[in-house]
Amino acid sequence: MPHNPITLDLLKVLDAIDQRGSFAAAAQALHKVPSALTYTIQKVEQDLGLKLFDRSGHRAKLTAAGNLLLVEGRLILRDIENLAYSAQQIANGWEPVITLSIDTLYSSSALFSLIQRFNQVHPFIKVNLLTGALSGTWEPLLNRKADLVIANDHSDPKQEGFDSRTLGAVTMMFVVNRDHPLAGDACSVTEAMIDEYPVIVVRDSSLLLAPMTVGWTRQTKVITVSSMAEKIAAQKTGLGVGFLPKHRIEAELLSGELIALKINDHAFDAKVAWRKGTPGPALQWLLNELTGADIGLGDDAAPTPLASIE
Repeated sequence: MPHNPITLDLLKVLDAIDQRGSFAAAAQALHKVPSALTYTIQKVEQDLGLKLFDRSGHRAKLTAAGNLLLVEGRLILRDIENLAYSAQQIANGWEPVITLSIDTLYSSSALFSLIQRFNQVHPFIKVNLLTGALSGTWEPLLNRKADLVIANDHSDPKQEGFDSRTLGAVTMMFVVNRDHPLAGDACSVTEAMIDEYPVIVVRDSSLLLAPMTVGWTRQTKVITVSSMAEKIAAQKTGLGVGFLPKHRIEAELLSGELIALKINDHAFDAKVAWRKGTPGPALQWLLNELTGADIGLGDDAAPTPLASIE
């Protein structure tokens, strides 16, 4: 492999010259003599067979090649600085990667604000976001492929070795498209009338645990989809009927695009769960910050400090 004359020292020299405005000022900032900077620049120019500075005028100016090294070199210097900081943080016990598994009942995009806040404070930690349905949301936590799960209490596999807390209540409403034949009988619809139409069902994504079916389960006419977003879209077009989470369809209910039938709503708790033991600092931060609002449930569920979670 041919010798590459571009070094971190060169990148620091170019950055200092650009920021300070002259070789002399840059040398002072780097605690070097100006001739050392001149030698560094000229040696690279000689090795690469190009000019980094145009010296034809009263004051040396970066050439196009020199400016490229300056701009790209600053990115490298930033990455090197971040790498050193990251190594220090990992050595102090911070997790290099944190993985969240969220049930498709909740909008993953609702978590983006929380993840953005986390990333601003801890940019050195990689964040993975997984989506599952019902039992399949819990599997990554059970097989240690996720650190935290956001799911529903009715899909909890009830296995030992995990802690959890409630994030808020979820109300499920039985709704149809406003043009659906059942919309006109919304206040007097019967189960027999509902049975005439397909029910839209989200498929349990579990590969190992026993799959679950929730909602309107007595129906034989079923159309299965892979996510709550698809289920909402299907019911909005009138393809079928079924229960939908109120927090995901409030706009459609308000506009009249979806009509709630007089079928008993049912509710359950959204919960966050993690493995027992002392959480790492990254997981602890998320547990302390995560609220019902972060999964679209509103501001009624305040964060519970991890120190108070038994």
